[in-house]
Amino acid sequence: MKKLILALLIVLVSITFSYSQDYDNAGMDYTKALYENKTAAARITALKNYIKNYTDTSNKFVKLAYYQLALNYFENGQYSNAVRTGEKTLKLGNIGTGEEARLSLVLANAYGIKSYSGFNKNKALKYVAKAINLGNEASDKKVISTAKKLKKSLTGPPPKKISPEQKIKMLYSDEEYRQAVRYYSSLGASDKRNLEIKRIYAYSLFKSKKYDTALLTFKSLYQKEAKGVYPKYMGDIYSKKARSDKKYYDSAAIHYLEASVLYKKEGSSSNQKIAAGKAKVQLENKYGYKAKYNKYRADIKKQQSSSQKNEKAIRDAKREVRNFKRYLRKTYSDVQAPQYELDKQVRLENKVSNLESGFSGSSSGSSAGEDLLKLKKKIDAEYSSLLSKAKKKFKK
Repeated sequence: MKKLILALLIVLVSITFSYSQDYDNAGMDYTKALYENKTAAARITALKNYIKNYTDTSNKFVKLAYYQLALNYFENGQYSNAVRTGEKTLKLGNIGTGEEARLSLVLANAYGIKSYSGFNKNKALKYVAKAINLGNEASDKKVISTAKKLKKSLTGPPPKKISPEQKIKMLYSDEEYRQAVRYYSSLGASDKRNLEIKRIYAYSLFKSKKYDTALLTFKSLYQKEAKGVYPKYMGDIYSKKARSDKKYYDSAAIHYLEASVLYKKEGSSSNQKIAAGKAKVQLENKYGYKAKYNKYRADIKKQQSSSQKNEKAIRDAKREVRNFKRYLRKTYSDVQAPQYELDKQVRLENKVSNLESGFSGSSSGSSAGEDLLKLKKKIDAEYSSLLSKAKKKFKK
């Protein structure tokens, strides 16, 4: 049934540009958002950005953007978002009879998906009826036939009762993180001890930004199972805490390195490298390495610019001396040049000397570079020490 619905999604809205000049930009940007993106995920991002930029919901193109966003959410398997956006679109009104028929069918199908956490047979049948009525008005045979098939499937046997594990996983996959947290709280003690349920609960806590509770939950899971994903999430939480309190940088680095070691044992080389890289970043942040490095680079660039300017000034001053000497030889070839001319030559030569004496520059750049190198070695040594401890912790 889902395949039949998706077949309808390729029917794109035809637009006739007979609107006033005020609609031109909205129309062009809508077309770009819809047609220049090849995947549902890309179109979702583009349409969301479009809606942020164009907030006038009385605009025809804005309404169509909401309509297309709902369809693409459905195509991308984000049924909760499809329902929420689709019902909002219907409330906006005046999207066109054909579009409203197709959208009603999408909503019927979303509510009728038994694996969707928001499965609601009654709402599905309500939208089926609406799709059929509107399909008749729009003479859309595909909508009518697909809606009738969906109605037949919905009036079959009731869905099997799903387990608590399936339920919380459905909520998480539908991005209903807070609802997943509430659902876990409603479970009995035996279900809460189920590691798979508890793991999804921990992820939901993290996604809901309940970091303190998430940290305790991941710590509990970590004590029961030595899996890389747990210290990785703990490292993420400590890293967030370190933004306001630097004392957490060490904890973040330690857990990232433990995750790196475990990921390697699990055969996940990509996750292992990512976790190791995050650990190094925590130690660099602890000592402000990046800021110091950027300042050093800026100072070096400034010195190089200054040196280049100084070199040009020296060349210009030497050229001035040569030209003046040529002038003296030509003007006073048979007599001694007067003293004021000779004094001028001395001044020009002193100018060259003064520029050349200042060309060597300051030693501050070299000193800063040495300090930065020392700090880098310190960070590398600390990293190696923590990595060694992490390896020993999980050494068989």
